[in-house]
Amino acid sequence: MTSIFITGVAGFIGSNYAHYVAAKYPDYHIAGVDKLSDFSRRENVAALESGGRLKFHKADICDREAMEKIYREHQPEYVVNFAAESHNDRAIADPTTFVRSNVLGAQTLLDLSRILKIRRHVHISTIEVYGEQASDVPFFTEASPLNAKTPYSASKAAGDSIVRSYMQTYPGMDICMTHCANNYGPYQFPEKLIPLSITNMLTGKKAALYGDGLHRRDWLHVYDHCAGIDAVLHSARVQITEEAATNPALLPIFDFSARHEVSNREILGIVVDELGLKFEDHVEYVADRPNHDRRYLINPLKAETDLGFKPSISFEQGLRETVRWYVDNRSWWEPILAGNQSLQFDWSKK
Repeated sequence: MTSIFITGVAGFIGSNYAHYVAAKYPDYHIAGVDKLSDFSRRENVAALESGGRLKFHKADICDREAMEKIYREHQPEYVVNFAAESHNDRAIADPTTFVRSNVLGAQTLLDLSRILKIRRHVHISTIEVYGEQASDVPFFTEASPLNAKTPYSASKAAGDSIVRSYMQTYPGMDICMTHCANNYGPYQFPEKLIPLSITNMLTGKKAALYGDGLHRRDWLHVYDHCAGIDAVLHSARVQITEEAATNPALLPIFDFSARHEVSNREILGIVVDELGLKFEDHVEYVADRPNHDRRYLINPLKAETDLGFKPSISFEQGLRETVRWYVDNRSWWEPILAGNQSLQFDWSKK
């Protein structure tokens, strides 16, 4: 029986990936770990647990002893590391937690995968490691330099550097890494733009747009992201050559995007339309956060060519379905809001 170990399994993307694996590979044994911070929820994978498809462990990926125990218990062939602190606003308020999880945690897992000879280790990163997109740069690629400018993205970029170093220092290891456009879909904690805006409107509050609302992002539905990660997990091994030392595009790194760029203002326009509301009554412009990236976009050509990656869900269709998911699943997010006075940062008072 094939065994896979998913870290950050109770988070947004990790839980969606666990459901994806369980549905696609009924014979896989799935082990998952999550430290269950305030921003992940065991309920996301409760159905998999109760159905015997997932063995859940509560632990911190920085705890080497706990991680080694899980590795030895389940003897996974594959490790997929989603575990990360991942919110720019919170990282500005408290960078230390982000550096610990996103750097030390990544290295702890890599070292155990090295020592215990895991078949393939996949590290999930973010488009934000590439930083601000210059006006003369049409898009980022796997060859783009790491140029993070916020504490969150810098901690992920530091983790990326550790991953790249293991790729090239330990040739016996099979390591892959991915970056992805902004994700959206079910089970996303209501602190990010889309779920925060939806839940604010559903509770009679206004959705907030930072600055002028024209910050632009590339968006990918979480299901399509999971499909891309799965393609990486089961792809042919990439042989790392000496040329990869100066050309990271030759490393087993894959960037995912739906080639669909949209502004935050346009997103909230679709949300209010799906909810049958008026934009001017339910959206307000607020102070921008410090050091806010204006625009970033990645080119998924390598994933399309080498993996046959092709998104299946259009942005407007996926966003409208996501709005309806939050409408239909108030019992999932209302307890979160009850335990938090506000998940919206007010940068005018910082």
